[in-house]
Amino acid sequence: MPGLRSLSFFFPAYNEEENVEAVVREAQAKLPRFADDVEIVVVDDGSHDRTGEIADRLAAEDPRVRVVHHSPNRGYGGAVRSGLATATKEHVFFTDGDQQFDLDDLDRLIARLDRADVVVGWREKRADPPKRLFIAWVYNTLIRALFLAPFRDVDCAFKIFRRSVFDRVPLAAVRSDSAFFSPELLLVLRARGERIEQVPVRHFPRRYGREKGATLRVIMRTVRDLLRLRLRLLLRG
Repeated sequence: MPGLRSLSFFFPAYNEEENVEAVVREAQAKLPRFADDVEIVVVDDGSHDRTGEIADRLAAEDPRVRVVHHSPNRGYGGAVRSGLATATKEHVFFTDGDQQFDLDDLDRLIARLDRADVVVGWREKRADPPKRLFIAWVYNTLIRALFLAPFRDVDCAFKIFRRSVFDRVPLAAVRSDSAFFSPELLLVLRARGERIEQVPVRHFPRRYGREKGATLRVIMRTVRDLLRLRLRLLLRG
């Protein structure tokens, strides 16, 4: 597998004090295998626990580590947008800060970069509670039906981009900052003709902390933004 010249890795972290150091340590240990030049960005999304403090300590220990602090919290989509905007390297990769993915699986994504501008993972065996699995099934089915988009797992937080993609399709083209940001990004990139590949990745149960994305408020904001994008694309013909 050919290595990358440079790689920005970031992950959103909201009240992840039990996970943030482990994710950074895993990145420090594994990512140099994939790229000669690596930066690691922690997006502390207005955490109320020690997430920001721990991230700052890790950044003080290693010049490859940087921290972006949000105050107040911007939500998951706002944190992903911030990470993408902050990245400086030739390729940009992100995942979540809950240790549910293994960074070794990055090799599966990189292997497809010879034919794509964006490579996204799909969870081959999603390790989430039944309620969350049902919501995800409805959500993915709705997006496939409304947008005729072949994405298997739009919310899978295991994605790599050529940074040049955002020269052609600025982040401002993605309007949502809700949990719909990541799906909207894929749908907008697809509509603009960017090449997107999908590959299976492993998924593991959350060991520490609690999930934060399946509240009624988050779901309603996501549905609102989904319908707004469908209308916008229809009006553009």
